[in-house]
Amino acid sequence: MLGVMTVPDITGSIVVTGPTRGLGRALVPELAAAPGAPLVLLGRPGPALEAAAEAGAAADRVVTVPCDLASLAQVRAAASTVRAAVAGGDLPPVAALVSNAGLQTADRRQATVDGFELTFGVNVLAPHTLLESLRPALADGAHVVLLGSGTHHGDRSMGLVDPPRWEDPRDLARPDGPDGDPRAGSRAYATSKLAVLYQAHEWDRRHGAGRPALRVNVHDPGLMPGTGLARGRSAVEQLAWSWLLPALRVLPRVTTPRRSARALADLVLGRTHPRLRAGYVVLGEVTEPSPAAHDPARERELWQVCAELTGVPAPSAAA
Repeated sequence: MLGVMTVPDITGSIVVTGPTRGLGRALVPELAAAPGAPLVLLGRPGPALEAAAEAGAAADRVVTVPCDLASLAQVRAAASTVRAAVAGGDLPPVAALVSNAGLQTADRRQATVDGFELTFGVNVLAPHTLLESLRPALADGAHVVLLGSGTHHGDRSMGLVDPPRWEDPRDLARPDGPDGDPRAGSRAYATSKLAVLYQAHEWDRRHGAGRPALRVNVHDPGLMPGTGLARGRSAVEQLAWSWLLPALRVLPRVTTPRRSARALADLVLGRTHPRLRAGYVVLGEVTEPSPAAHDPARERELWQVCAELTGVPAPSAAA
């Protein structure tokens, strides 16, 4: 049963993005139960971030770092803050990074501060920037957990999300014009979750045996109706998501943020699958992703384009 195992000691810090709502908000108290593990919460400043910090009061220490993932400058600044705290001895090295934050929009017309398509920018470019920028602050053997989604399969979202459509990552990063496809937003979300799997595989390939060595896995939280994921969709879709679809929780892999957060905490802390690398875990169960999720050429290209678009690592280091 999830959430009942003995909690192992974790001596390093745990960094969490998106801690203010939904799965991230439910995850904070679960991680706070780990003895001796400071929590570093990256999120937009305001009452919601303060409330998340209060929910993690059981932790040895809670640090909030203001960060809007739609701005790569803020992501780099947040990483710099954490690196400085680790270098100065104010925080132990980062033992776990939970890249939980993500969003879905109604179309592909919205852009980040840097001009990238919003879904791709937040769900793909921001995690790349954060992980690569944090590497000097990571403990050897640090565990990185990315947030996946069953929508990457293309046929498991009950028609709620369009199937992914892989393209040149530079095109995926470019917003549509004013006459763009109004259904393209859900397709962009599914495609970004396919990209998350590519990132996990490539990071494992590049950093799994390096120093610091990383262990990278993907957590699929299941379908969680009622959360804020649909806030960028139409009024009718938001109504269905918030009031009609929660009735489907009797089905397998349709769940609540609290239940999924327990499974995610178990994975992050090594209570479950402590040796798993480049794995795809659905509510605590190691599962095979779609066949399209294994493509070394796409994985290598995505990493290179992310490095090119974000400037992280620096071009000389990437070469």
